[in-house]
Amino acid sequence: MSDDFDIEKQAKEADGQVPKKTLLECLVNSILTENALRNLEIKPIKKYLGPICEGTIGEIFGPRGIGKTWLRDAISLCLTRKMDLGPLKCNNPAGVLIVDGEMGLGLMKERQELSANVPEPLLPLDYLSNEHLYQAGSPTLNLSDKSWRDAFIELMKISGDRWGVIIFDNLSSFLPGVKENDQDAWAPVNGFYLQLRWMRKAVIFIHHAGKSGDQRGTSGREDQLDFVLKLTLPPGHDPEGGCRFDATFTKKRSLTGSEAAPFTFEITAPPHGGLTWAVANKKESRKEVIIALLGNGIKQKSVSELMSVDKGYVSKTRTTAIKSGLLSASGTEFTAQGRLRYGGIDIEKLSG
Repeated sequence: MSDDFDIEKQAKEADGQVPKKTLLECLVNSILTENALRNLEIKPIKKYLGPICEGTIGEIFGPRGIGKTWLRDAISLCLTRKMDLGPLKCNNPAGVLIVDGEMGLGLMKERQELSANVPEPLLPLDYLSNEHLYQAGSPTLNLSDKSWRDAFIELMKISGDRWGVIIFDNLSSFLPGVKENDQDAWAPVNGFYLQLRWMRKAVIFIHHAGKSGDQRGTSGREDQLDFVLKLTLPPGHDPEGGCRFDATFTKKRSLTGSEAAPFTFEITAPPHGGLTWAVANKKESRKEVIIALLGNGIKQKSVSELMSVDKGYVSKTRTTAIKSGLLSASGTEFTAQGRLRYGGIDIEKLSG
């Protein structure tokens, strides 16, 4: 077979053609024997943050307005500063490219306020904005167009190791006119993400949830994903209370222990100004219900029985809530802050 290839190559060279590999040559040259595979040197996969590692592909989805972009920004800051995000540990920093399809540049700039309370970056955090492309007189990014996908791959090649993580926010904005339930239409985009994976880039795309609460569109989209993070509103959520949601991994390869546990994410305003975020284990929601019961005047003993926890746990939660300004000094009613935050939790199904 190799002789045939030599003859073909010589014939092309004689005609003055530049020799190129045929598909058959590609296949033949890429076959690994058992021993070759055994002796093949594989570069260790670098672990970045939680399930985000070199070559992983993940999805973050949730309903409109829940705060997906706030989480995107927090993840990006953690990656470029080597910071943990709650239970998700950052083993290595990574440069990040945020590819934004919808948000205005003004709002993107305002949200940089989140970076005021974190250390200086160890690696770059860059942005590629559809609005910025448009203002520059360029067409906007369209991943359903092969020429755009090819151009993006070339960008990754010339950028080298500048970015280890690419975040696309959000998926629908980069696929105009594509039916989300069409699995065949998804195939070329899936192939594009696989190319990035083979280039050792970690890819995260942000997507919307449908009316059912699951991700919108074809379920086949999840086949190649290493992780899927679902965002939902917590019980008793008050929209005026700002960005706060629960995050649960519905798919998680090679993620175990505390890192795989659900968590609650919240944007907060620290006393010294600016914005920051807080992450707590989702088990904390039990404490929230206890505070709601106490704030509605339910006795500690009854709360202990209703929540199937010991009295000491209820007492400790009550004391913490008083110190945090969520319950009055007596611990039997909400403060204004506590009522705003937990007054909307429906306790009737427990106490009724």
